[in-house]
Amino acid sequence: MDYQPSTIDAIGKVTTGVVLQTPVFDNATWIAVGATDIFTVYGRIRILSLDYEAVTTFSVTATLQKWQFDPSVPASAAYDITGAAATCSGITQGKRVSFQGTALNTAMIISAQQACSLYTPNTLDIGCLDGVGTLGLIGAVAATSGTGIITLCYVPMYDGSYVENIIT
Repeated sequence: MDYQPSTIDAIGKVTTGVVLQTPVFDNATWIAVGATDIFTVYGRIRILSLDYEAVTTFSVTATLQKWQFDPSVPASAAYDITGAAATCSGITQGKRVSFQGTALNTAMIISAQQACSLYTPNTLDIGCLDGVGTLGLIGAVAATSGTGIITLCYVPMYDGSYVENIIT
């Protein structure tokens, strides 16, 4: 059946939450040593899935990435929400580095197959009522080539909670 876009959107929000994607970006610009903010989080959200997909093959560098949440309201120290993935060196088109959500600092998983990801049913809440923070990637080695896209599926936990792309 050919559903109307509004119906598809409503079904998606019920089953996968709000889907937010970055535009396709150049890894050499955005995947650096240190923290790089990707999203701004307003209020409290529940992360259902979070992945970084190779649009073109990544550089052959031992880029180790992990996700970090950095609350600014209320002011607090940034903290890791995942452990580092195994090296993202040479990841080919369609493979994803995925947040697993089983526990804080659990390493991200690199999909074994292209265009296929297994997600665990675990979630993670970040932020707080009237809070503001950033969700970013931390790299130990900068990427030198390749392009990627990041997809965040989340549920707003309070009225007025939402997420915005920093990458434009």
